Amino acid sequence: MSKKVVVLSTGGTIASTPAADGRNISGALAGEALVEKIEMKSDIQVEVSSVFQKPSNAITAQDLMVLHDTCRQLMAQGDVSGIVITHGTDTMEDTAYFLESTLNTCDCPVVLTGSQRVPHAMGTDAYVNLRNAILVAASSKVHGLGVLLVFNETLYSANFVRKVSAFQLNGFDAPGYGFLGLIDNGEVTVYQTPQQMPLLPAAELPPVDILPAYLGARPALVDVAVAAGARGLVLEGVGRGHVPPDWMPAIRNACDQGILVAVCSSTLHGPVYQTYEFTGSLHDLECAGAIGVSGLSARKLRLRLGLLIAQQKTDRASVLAACQWQART
Repeated sequence: MSKKVVVLSTGGTIASTPAADGRNISGALAGEALVEKIEMKSDIQVEVSSVFQKPSNAITAQDLMVLHDTCRQLMAQGDVSGIVITHGTDTMEDTAYFLESTLNTCDCPVVLTGSQRVPHAMGTDAYVNLRNAILVAASSKVHGLGVLLVFNETLYSANFVRKVSAFQLNGFDAPGYGFLGLIDNGEVTVYQTPQQMPLLPAAELPPVDILPAYLGARPALVDVAVAAGARGLVLEGVGRGHVPPDWMPAIRNACDQGILVAVCSSTLHGPVYQTYEFTGSLHDLECAGAIGVSGLSARKLRLRLGLLIAQQKTDRASVLAACQWQART
């Protein structure tokens, strides 16, 4: 029985053409030009739609909603077996996580892919990544795994994947958590099922800023974000979720103003935890009104906070409930 996979092209390195000056024009190549150069199994029917053509540093909150709504419309047709989104690698993990947080993909997998090398480069990974992503999207083995990212013959959960190399073909990984499966010679093999967080209604994201903690980081960063109208703040804490001591007055002020403040760790894996009581510790931050969240990078936590703020669910109990790891049904 034939399976229908729809490829949504959004631009990025995988859709680049050469420029006259020797560099590349990101997003200039239409999705049809990519698909026509790959050989697919005879039981997979591929359709292509160019949603937008741009480098992924230009993807906006409005673009995320367009992608979400497009996926929902395709799922509602009932004849689509899977969806592949070609995307620039710089913000692919952000788009993947927004869709992971808002789309039920149990019956119609959504798979993102891209490339580190432009299609016209020697040894490009554009075509093999796209072919593998289509194979995964058509596979019943990935139903229930959430939104996926396929890269370098490897299958990742949108929850944990990160870009780890600026140029090598193994551009993505899930440090500390591992990959879900492999695609080898056209065969999809799944080794583990990820835990997931509850689905949230899709909404255009309000302003939520990420503030990285580091030695000597100035508290003025907090004040500037608050003054600029941030509705939420993600504190990318060091270690178990700590910030410089002199940040605390500014953070208390933000919490007192009703701004949603959450804390994650800048480490590649490991939960935040109230181990210490020093000034600027997670204990100090949570006493001030901040909320510690484990298992999400700052970029992904920013997206989840934005969706919660859009629902006006910013109390501690609602945030913690929305950030619980569980088997999604």
